[in-house]
Amino acid sequence: MNDEFSKARVLVTRPKHQQSFFLERCKEAGLGAVILPCLDILPVECTLDNTSIAHSDLVIFTSRNAVEFAHAIHPLPWKNANVYAIGRATERVLGKLGQSLVHPPVEPYSSEAFIEWYTEQDPINSALIIKGMGGRDLIESHLLSQGVEVTVKSVYKRIPPVVSDSERHRVFVDTPASIISITSDEVLRNLVNIAGPEYANVLHATPLVVNSERCADLAVRLGFERSIAVANPPGDDGQMAAILDSLSSMQT
Repeated sequence: MNDEFSKARVLVTRPKHQQSFFLERCKEAGLGAVILPCLDILPVECTLDNTSIAHSDLVIFTSRNAVEFAHAIHPLPWKNANVYAIGRATERVLGKLGQSLVHPPVEPYSSEAFIEWYTEQDPINSALIIKGMGGRDLIESHLLSQGVEVTVKSVYKRIPPVVSDSERHRVFVDTPASIISITSDEVLRNLVNIAGPEYANVLHATPLVVNSERCADLAVRLGFERSIAVANPPGDDGQMAAILDSLSSMQT
């Protein structure tokens, strides 16, 4: 435990079922944690079968949630499937399930990085994208523009959580955070809505760590006034490094 940060608290906003590993990292670093899930992840009705998987030249998992919910529908590993994972966390979950990849994720582990990698590969005829409802369609649009037959399977949905007034008071007044960990644009928007006008000043004055420059730009547009650090790489490791760097800077 690092005594240097013994009084610092991180606002952890990720979905409830994805908190345990990051909370352990906070504990190891000597950081307190204020827990406020800003996104609920729920399954949706969807079918996955060997025929559609086998007929796809490339199977793309866009997130860790995509893997976990797809596995619940049609257990992995999928034999003879050319699987690609956008991010490192997605790659790790696939590895635990015994699924091999056609290629490791490409830094900085984004849709844009996938598209750059894809442009250097041999053309394909068909692709299967496993994702959540809504979200970015950058990969789908790019593949379609290249004449690829694209099938999208949405295996989960994201919804804003219901947060009571007493919970909001606990988070923003009783145990205000030193820094906020944000894992997506949607989480950031939901956090702003949860805080509402009552706690906007407290929220906007708190430093952020986000996973992309795109999210950092969004934070500025939403009125955040303190430092906004971008995790490099995105994900738990990059987030923790950026949090510790930001806290160290605040103490000097």
